[in-house]
Amino acid sequence: STSVGETASDSAFYSQILENDPENLTALKYFLKLNRHDESAAGEWFVKLIHATIKRDFQSAVHLVRDYYPKHLRLLSGDILFRIGVEFYRYADYQKARLCLELAADKEGTWQHKALLILSRTWEALGNQERAILILLDLLEQKPDQLFRLQAFGRLRILKESHLENLQDLTMAA
Repeated sequence: STSVGETASDSAFYSQILENDPENLTALKYFLKLNRHDESAAGEWFVKLIHATIKRDFQSAVHLVRDYYPKHLRLLSGDILFRIGVEFYRYADYQKARLCLELAADKEGTWQHKALLILSRTWEALGNQERAILILLDLLEQKPDQLFRLQAFGRLRILKESHLENLQDLTMAA
């Protein structure tokens, strides 16, 4: 079914474009918009659009995820979720970083341990040291490579010292 401004000839036109150029951003955006009321179809078009956009300009893909957040995130690969989560973290957009990194950490791949480390830092930035500590402990239970173990232990030491100082401050204030 088509809505105002979207005709069958438009769909045929953009379908033809995609046959010749499967990563044509304009055509992919057209079909994403056309299917906006069909969650499943929209999700498929969103994933195709993200993949095509990342190949051309990573920042544009990040903006696209931001525009649609949190829609369709679960459909993205762990690698893409990790990369976009790191970018959100770099921009101090910690809530978006948190969700992307949590989803990335739940998907099998080489990025999982790194996602957990940055997720822990994200929880720190959000002011939840307890959650940051739990994430690091979870990471250590997974027996990561030595580099990740050392980083996790280092962060745990810093967080626990900071946490103890905060408890002492609260005790003295009481």
